[in-house]
Amino acid sequence: MASFIHTTLQSLLSTLKKGFETDELAYLSSHTKNESLIRDKIAWRLHKELEKEYKGNNLYVVRREWAPKIGDRRRVDLAVLKMDATLTKVEKAIALIEFKAQSLARPEKWYIPEFKKDVEKMREFKALDVCKEADLYFVFLETGQSEEANKYKSVLAYAQYQTGDIVYGGGESYLSAIKEHWKVFADALGAHLEIPDPIAIEIGEAFGYKQYVSPLLIGPIK
Repeated sequence: MASFIHTTLQSLLSTLKKGFETDELAYLSSHTKNESLIRDKIAWRLHKELEKEYKGNNLYVVRREWAPKIGDRRRVDLAVLKMDATLTKVEKAIALIEFKAQSLARPEKWYIPEFKKDVEKMREFKALDVCKEADLYFVFLETGQSEEANKYKSVLAYAQYQTGDIVYGGGESYLSAIKEHWKVFADALGAHLEIPDPIAIEIGEAFGYKQYVSPLLIGPIK
């Protein structure tokens, strides 16, 4: 199961625009961060993949915004759960997954504090019996566009952040810049993490500008 979750997450993130209409994700991403849009679609697709893989076994579910502890307002963005035989109670969490998104590919200082906060929260959840065997994952979604926006600038949510720090395109220089941004994750938790080379997934066109998402999957984190 652990291997299946990891492999399936990688596959779903590499095809993250699947399930959206042509240009839909680009259009929506030009208005607001696409974190919840992509998370929700990944949740649905992962749930369907579990149903396909474990035919006839309805114990496994994918849950958005799951609180492992009753009375605790903290939640994890996505959880893969195994129900008990009666389907009335969660027997154990298989995976806990947090998502964060960045609009317009640029270096920012908030990455690491938020990353550490999310991982610390999930590690605290692992102290609970229901989560003690769970694998922890962190997904970072970096969105870019083909060029600096001038037309429609007044209606594009993130046009105000277009500065000299932003690299546009989707090509080699764009990917090199993202790789440089992502290096900060490698040693953020005290033990070195392998950070994969980024890819730029074209998610469509909005207001005349092509848009890309580069998904970073970190995990499983023990």
